[in-house]
Amino acid sequence: MKLAMVVTKITGNEKNDRMRAAEYCRYVTHKGMIPVSPYLAFHKVFTDELGGAVERLLTSRLAEQADEIWVFGNEKDEKRKKQMEEACREYGDKARYIDAAGIGEELLICAMYTEELIERLEEMEDF
Repeated sequence: MKLAMVVTKITGNEKNDRMRAAEYCRYVTHKGMIPVSPYLAFHKVFTDELGGAVERLLTSRLAEQADEIWVFGNEKDEKRKKQMEEACREYGDKARYIDAAGIGEELLICAMYTEELIERLEEMEDF
């Protein structure tokens, strides 16, 4: 299975940011990839004054290792959406922008069918 780095916008609302990152990771899993969220894995793990630098370095290394980078956003206006798409360019050809509003119904389905996901993941191991 391929590895997908899941990039989410940090709003400052820790609880919502974590829930959103987890939702996007479930979505990526349902699409047949192994998700890794730098936010869930590294955010606030290193709490000293250099913690932010360590987090950025680890995220950079993860981006190098990932097969794909999925940048999720939910921008309402064209200007902000364009900014997110430009941010994707930082990651090069691996990156793709996912409009979270456009996959809303699919996100609900991903949260509901865990048994089906387990079967699908087991099938993928056989290949």
